[in-house]
Amino acid sequence: MNPRRQDAEPRERAPAALTAEVTHTTCLEMLLAAPCPDFPVLPGVCVLDYLRASAEAHPPAPGLRWCAVDRVRFLSAVFPGEELTVRLTWQRTGEDAWTGLVTASTVRGAAASARLRYAGEADR
Repeated sequence: MNPRRQDAEPRERAPAALTAEVTHTTCLEMLLAAPCPDFPVLPGVCVLDYLRASAEAHPPAPGLRWCAVDRVRFLSAVFPGEELTVRLTWQRTGEDAWTGLVTASTVRGAAASARLRYAGEADR
């Protein structure tokens, strides 16, 4: 016999994190690497744009707009022509506000991470 308590309160479960993974090939930025022909490196602003574009391609809710980059860290160089894998996890931070925790890596390891803030109509 398995008695069950009838008066137990149901527990609210935290919503599962929304995740996505995108792989980009960084091929068109060779012109941007021209100032350093001996050691062409993808500029950090281009890596950040890949992170932002990946987040906006996989939004957790419709109508979100980018508000801020709360934090960005560049961990290693990304070379033109390398594959850049972006992993994205969304966290709800308000009624219509979301934070994207985004990381980028190459075959050599972690390249960058960022915390991107997005808001919908209710939080503007």
